[in-house]
Amino acid sequence: MKKYTLIIAFLAIATTTGFAQLGTPLAQYSGNQVIYNPGYSGIYDLLALNLSIRKTWVGLPGSPSLISANGHAPFKNQRNSLGFIFQREQWGPLFGNFCYANYAHKIYFKNSLLSLGVQAGFINSVTDWDMIDYVTHENDPGLGEGRTSNTSFDLNVGVYYQAAMFYLGLSAKHLTHPKFHSLRDSATGVEWYSQKRMNTFLTAGFHFKIDDDWALHPEALIRYVYTEPMSVTAGVHAVYQNRFFLGTSLHTGQRAVSFSARAFLTEQLRLAYSYDVYFGKLRSFQKGSHEILINYHIPLWDKKKTVTLLWL
Repeated sequence: MKKYTLIIAFLAIATTTGFAQLGTPLAQYSGNQVIYNPGYSGIYDLLALNLSIRKTWVGLPGSPSLISANGHAPFKNQRNSLGFIFQREQWGPLFGNFCYANYAHKIYFKNSLLSLGVQAGFINSVTDWDMIDYVTHENDPGLGEGRTSNTSFDLNVGVYYQAAMFYLGLSAKHLTHPKFHSLRDSATGVEWYSQKRMNTFLTAGFHFKIDDDWALHPEALIRYVYTEPMSVTAGVHAVYQNRFFLGTSLHTGQRAVSFSARAFLTEQLRLAYSYDVYFGKLRSFQKGSHEILINYHIPLWDKKKTVTLLWL
């Protein structure tokens, strides 16, 4: 009985703390919005290739890490877009592999557009029990051995509105409530599992022009999950000639402050870096978080057209 109690407790922790990290707002979210909103797919006349790498709570054993690669582009008619996402996250012995395909349809107005997106794919979750050190007693063999794995279908939707000087996005992820880390007792047939609840994301950003060279970009991302407190990431970037960005943001859910910098190294390549400082209970046990974002843009149908990349 003790073994089953431990299993249930472990899976509960995985849901409320460990894999609550899946979907945690990135510091550089405005430069890689397709992760949170499929409606962002193909917003510009570009093939956008993006790579995000994040290590949270450096120095803390088993701390979360993330790597996300995605690409998206519009068709020649500029109304329909396709994309893909592959993402891998780890929290100690828990791994999540996400693989999605995106589709978005754009509706154009006089000086703005509305994009409706859907994202469908699979989540493969793995628990590496050999990474767990636990004490066993007679007739109590522990939680498990080797690796257990399961795969679930997932569905996400989003709407994204962009005007010349601001954007607004709303998306819902994990509509199918996919299972994570299911475990079945071969003797009784009883199954234990954690399950992902729907995540709702609201994003917004504004472009305030100061003069011909300088502008300010205040941005915010709000995340809500039924079982958790609402978290807000809000900040501002100073922008020079729309090529160099320097800013800071506050993360209420993680009780952290981010300092970030971005730069277009060429017309196609942008590099961004951020460092997070924490003020919660874990402050003494870790050395902050690091995040790197790489964007590469390839012009598509109208190669002579100049695109103002306010939000990409």
